[in-house]
Amino acid sequence: MGRSVGSRFVSATSLASWLLVGTILVLVVYWERRQLPSIGLRVPDRKEVAVGLGAGLGGAVLGLLVTGVAVVTLNLEQPETLSAIGQLSLPVQIAVVGTAVVTEEILWRGYPIERLTELTGSVWVGAVVSGFVFLAVHFPSWGLVGAIPQAVFTVVLVGVYVWSRNIVASMLTHGIINLIMIFVLPAFL
Repeated sequence: MGRSVGSRFVSATSLASWLLVGTILVLVVYWERRQLPSIGLRVPDRKEVAVGLGAGLGGAVLGLLVTGVAVVTLNLEQPETLSAIGQLSLPVQIAVVGTAVVTEEILWRGYPIERLTELTGSVWVGAVVSGFVFLAVHFPSWGLVGAIPQAVFTVVLVGVYVWSRNIVASMLTHGIINLIMIFVLPAFL
């Protein structure tokens, strides 16, 4: 995928993600007649910030370790997705990280976990369903070797959200993971 084709694809995907988030926010406020904290969108306290940042660092390290062991043990090939992202310009990479951090947490954690919890009476049903769907959406791009760290990251992200019920805390976790995976890790490969 050439740089301009890749940038256009990423731009279209990012736009679609932001449109979905806009739709969810309009749905919550105007159709459901609820406030945004009903999907965990609120300012985090210091403890939530610390846990979000620490969980992001810990999740990235654990995901990389588990992936390294699996790649060596099972002789797996690295996915091309990470190197494809690395081929994009820095502004596009920043847009990718920012878009994923905000939109994925609203679309895959805040809204579905809260609404499934209301429907089922169990936060764990919401957490498991949203986690599996999140992994299923990422699998085609990342493949088996990418699914290994994604599974670790998903458990961490869902765990932070379920613990805090604060989507901004989860965004901090997601941001640290993505910064390490997109900007730090490639410098060592």
